Amino acid sequence: MTFVRPLLLTASDSGGAGNATRRIHEGLRAIDVPSRILVRQKSTDDPTILGPNSKVGTVLSQIRPILDRLALSPYDAASEFSINWLPDRIDRRVEQLDPDLVHLNWVAGGYMGAGAVDDFNRPVVWRLPDMWPLTGGCHYADECTRYHDDCGKCPKLNSTRSVDPSRVTLRRKRQAVERADVTAVATSSWLASCAEESSILGDCDVEIIPNGLDTDTFRPVDQSVGRELFGLPTDVPLILFGSVGPLSNDRKGYDLLRDGLDQFGPVDGPEPELVVFGTSEPASPPDFGRPTHYTGYLGDEESLAVLYAAADVMVVPSRYEGFGQTVSEAMACGTPVVAFDATGPSDIVVDRETGYLAAPYDPADLAIGIGWVLDDEARLQRLSEQARDRAVTKYHYTDVARQYRDLYESLV
Repeated sequence: MTFVRPLLLTASDSGGAGNATRRIHEGLRAIDVPSRILVRQKSTDDPTILGPNSKVGTVLSQIRPILDRLALSPYDAASEFSINWLPDRIDRRVEQLDPDLVHLNWVAGGYMGAGAVDDFNRPVVWRLPDMWPLTGGCHYADECTRYHDDCGKCPKLNSTRSVDPSRVTLRRKRQAVERADVTAVATSSWLASCAEESSILGDCDVEIIPNGLDTDTFRPVDQSVGRELFGLPTDVPLILFGSVGPLSNDRKGYDLLRDGLDQFGPVDGPEPELVVFGTSEPASPPDFGRPTHYTGYLGDEESLAVLYAAADVMVVPSRYEGFGQTVSEAMACGTPVVAFDATGPSDIVVDRETGYLAAPYDPADLAIGIGWVLDDEARLQRLSEQARDRAVTKYHYTDVARQYRDLYESLV
């Protein structure tokens, strides 16, 4: 059987966005789809992941994100904002590789020009890892809906000008999408609704395909293994929280977790302690009102899986998540998840079956959810088993890859 030959484009093969793309790629290869990835920054020796093909290209790949930010220097720009104004020759590289289809993933941060999507002369699948493909530059629009129309006067830039980088970027994207053959893939129903309301992708077909993961890597193991490995207490319940830089990004909601734990009621037995991953303990750490253990950044999936399994409950208090990869990863390891009933996690957590969905964005209800999960040992065991079952059934990476294969074949 001959399969479509996709080329997946993403900025890097590591980090959260890179891992999500790599899992799609590995799932496709596992079902015999000859997938390749084209990145600007390559950290692995996988021959099917292609990086810059010259020393000059390697150097440019390192400085493009910095140069992309320079154009925003007149503005008080949010850190999660990319205008992708630099010219590029990515279409020439794509032409050399000659795929049947181009699959865009995380291409913000200067990966390619904002108007380059119509340069590929072949069908384009644009997976939405966040809101950046829909907006004039912000990765998440928060409460702003200007991307529905034309952006400008961008609150993320503290701009009062109608014609500012956000409007220019949005128009470049919209014009390119109008000229191209684009199918959008949202990782959650929330992102799909955002795409349908946007002026860039509103006229495109929008599919929903979740992020996948290897449920043989992310699996339950005895709690004592992770607690010993990370030097964690063995005789108290552990609440887990983390991401890449969880305390430096307000979107991740550490303040909502802090406020929730401040309202956490008394429990029978030992008082739960908190474990934070993705950062080392800062010089002035937040006061979470209980002993808090920091693991630092975990660069490999095996260690992360063992840490998930060591915890009794994972809390994801994010204000916005395109999907919520830590949610599905924790559930695959048999750890129930407490999150807000909003954005990506709403699709993953089944309320009171695999965890608890709290009212957005109510710290008191978040605390109630944590207590509900931990309060009954038999219920905790049932939640753990059901969380694992849902992750295996819904998010195994080869099952997700089959959804992409079917989409590719319908487009080529």
